[in-house]
Amino acid sequence: MTPYLRKLLFETLYKNHYLYRFASTVPFAGQWRVWQGLVLSRIRGQDILELGCGLGDLLADMLEAGYMCRAVEHSPQMVAAARSTLHKRQVGIDAWIIQGSAQQLPFSNQTFDTVVSTFPSEYIYDPDTISEVERVLRPGGRLIIIEGAHLEPVGYFQPLLLLFHLLVYGSQAFSATKRQQPPVDPDGYGNDDAAFTTEELPGMPFGGLIPLEQSGLQRRSQRVRSNRWQAFITMGEKPATTK
Repeated sequence: MTPYLRKLLFETLYKNHYLYRFASTVPFAGQWRVWQGLVLSRIRGQDILELGCGLGDLLADMLEAGYMCRAVEHSPQMVAAARSTLHKRQVGIDAWIIQGSAQQLPFSNQTFDTVVSTFPSEYIYDPDTISEVERVLRPGGRLIIIEGAHLEPVGYFQPLLLLFHLLVYGSQAFSATKRQQPPVDPDGYGNDDAAFTTEELPGMPFGGLIPLEQSGLQRRSQRVRSNRWQAFITMGEKPATTK
């Protein structure tokens, strides 16, 4: 699929929450929500901003976990869908989801401890986005990006889904890392993620187009694995102020 057709497809999905729900569930063997949940064990502090909250599932998860959350979402259809999710799960209020742009965040400096973005579109590669994230993060704060994930060719169903992913995303969807021996877990994140294993991957290509260093954020790259999938996480950490 050409980049133009892929962009058109995603824009169509973002205008219909039923299609979006289907597209984020069936083609990924129901693992999309699992991948979103990888954010939870990596959050710092209590005040959280989500960029591009989509249907609002992760936002509701974070609110239920006791975090103080706000969200900025560009699509009016997704704003409505996310607010509906909060109503159904009886958490938060409509005003906590703002229709706006990640390049112009409507918040004061140093408002949040963590900024979250899962499976973002092109806005995450814009230097203005990262500059705004750095501005609203408190010293010692963290940006967490679930940039991508893919299924492993196990069982009978997932190899068929992988063929579909190849058609939509092209070979780059599987080129971030090669299959390797079981990874080392130096940070202990695997315990936080139950049956998942996490490894630090400095210098890996995924996340390389996100201009973290340009805004003074320190880069960390992680791969989280289960026997069914791999997910790729890029984090940008704001240095704590020194006296």
